[in-house]
Amino acid sequence: PVLCTRPNRQTTRNPQRASQSTSSSPPFDQPATMSKEDPTVVEKPAKDLEKELSVDDDDEEAGCCMRYFCEGQKLDRKTQEKLEEGNVSFRYKYRKQLAMAIPFTIVQVVWWTCMIKYTSFHKFVNYSGKKQYYLDKDLLGEANTKPWYMSVTMVFGSMVAGMTSEGGASVAFPVMTLIFDIKPFVAKQFSFLIQSVGMTAAAFVILFMKVQVEWKSIVYCTIGGVAGLIYGLEEVAPELTPPYSKMYFVVIWASFALSLYYLNRLHGRKVYIVVDPPHLPQVWRSADLVSNRYLAYLLNWKALVLLGAGFLGGIFTSISGSGIDICSFSVLTLLFRISEKTATPTSVVLMAVNTVVASGYTKWFTREGFSPLAWEFFAVCAPIVVVGAPLGSVLGSYVHRLVLAAFIYITDSVQLAGALYVVRPWTTEKCHHRPGGPDCRPLHLCWSSAAIFVSGLIAFYLLQKFGEMLILKNNAIEKEAEKLEAEKHEWAADGSTDVTPAIEAADETDEDGKEAAD
Repeated sequence: PVLCTRPNRQTTRNPQRASQSTSSSPPFDQPATMSKEDPTVVEKPAKDLEKELSVDDDDEEAGCCMRYFCEGQKLDRKTQEKLEEGNVSFRYKYRKQLAMAIPFTIVQVVWWTCMIKYTSFHKFVNYSGKKQYYLDKDLLGEANTKPWYMSVTMVFGSMVAGMTSEGGASVAFPVMTLIFDIKPFVAKQFSFLIQSVGMTAAAFVILFMKVQVEWKSIVYCTIGGVAGLIYGLEEVAPELTPPYSKMYFVVIWASFALSLYYLNRLHGRKVYIVVDPPHLPQVWRSADLVSNRYLAYLLNWKALVLLGAGFLGGIFTSISGSGIDICSFSVLTLLFRISEKTATPTSVVLMAVNTVVASGYTKWFTREGFSPLAWEFFAVCAPIVVVGAPLGSVLGSYVHRLVLAAFIYITDSVQLAGALYVVRPWTTEKCHHRPGGPDCRPLHLCWSSAAIFVSGLIAFYLLQKFGEMLILKNNAIEKEAEKLEAEKHEWAADGSTDVTPAIEAADETDEDGKEAAD
């Protein structure tokens, strides 16, 4: 709060906003254009200036902190209107505190009850004589890993999960497999368990605070994600050996980070808040493949793209415990040009739903179920992530979208560098030699990883290009809507008290309708 405090003086950029508050809430459903002179400035349509409450990025006293770390929350329209009116209830006034306290209280009560009942506090220190069991079962490899190591890891991992579009598995999976040498399937199962608590708590905070999310992405990607998750758990994940799982995980998201970095260098690009703006429903309806109103819910090419992204993300999630969140994020930001301020909380909610489904399916519908080691790590990390993930969500809702993107660049770069250093795919050093031969072939692992990386770059590049075409189409729709709005004002200026019947009549094709419009 101290860092985000700025002098109480009015902005001079636009005199029309001199009487407005300086609270920094971006527009809700109108497109925003990044300024060419200053890439951190969001220029809005003139008709939204009176409703827009923003921080003046040209204010020298605001500085870097105000510009990037105190941008403000992007709330849904109804909540923002209530806050602007000033007459809010206790729930809205203390929404951040309540949002964090509710899941914290529930998880802590359950966790302390179980730990006291089963006297399980020793799990933080050692395995109580069970270490040899895990080594015999070839679950830990050569590492001598104690559960509390992961407790420390998830302090950072849970913050990343709540703040960025990459779930807790983006930290847990590479740390467990690359540093602690834990088997990928154990790391994946632990990711399912811990994200079902941490990401769910973070999602509760987002929804309770009424932070802006993209609901169409949540619905369609979840449907596709559940199908992809089941297919991946049954058919794909069992066929991948540990070195392949490790390398494929990092190269896919490294290609996305590089594509996002390139996209954010294009200053002046237009970004939207949601895929289907309430004030301009033609943007979504223009993608309908059929005229039937009910069939159009599914037979819409945008909906089909989100379904496909969910299915592919579900397969990635079945391999490493994370993937559907970043698939949704990439489609929203690269293709539909949705702001990271909306895409990030959307991916958190989406990942929370799908990890709960993944945990349930692994527990009750797979033959092996959860490994004991995954439960051991989960027991010592659950009380930590229920604090870190919601806190990350609150902090992430305030920072600039470019700061969120920077977190993705850093985490994905570190993961790729760590994988190359630890796995050494060009050698058989990390391959497990078994009677049938090693579980990886260096040449095949190298060229397949490189092929996935290049394929990812091409796929994300194509998403960017299609996004540019989509922006041109949306611009044409917006101009047509503005033209119609201008015609309505002309009707009103001519003295008509109710212009709606006339405009509706003008849309009729028969002569009677045209005469009524005249």
